[in-house]
Amino acid sequence: MTPAQKELLQEFQDFAKTASTAQSLMEQMTKHLHEKMTRYNWTGFYLVDPADSNYLIVGPYAGSFTPNARIALHSGLCGAAATSARSGRAG
Repeated sequence: MTPAQKELLQEFQDFAKTASTAQSLMEQMTKHLHEKMTRYNWTGFYLVDPADSNYLIVGPYAGSFTPNARIALHSGLCGAAATSARSGRAG
């Protein structure tokens, strides 16, 4: 883990201690990731749709484009990651 990644992790741990809701924690995390990890043009969360667990819905995000609002669980990278419980990154 790089020093910058360690710093972000510490910030997220600190946010988690004081966040009033999971929603506010995710909002803070996406904002910070977007600001500090300039290599990525979009950061955000997809959450299981409480009305239909076969779909993901977009949660808090920050970035230069509007994401898909709803994704089938077995569709695309996000659906595959949610189905397999893996992000796709090695290590």
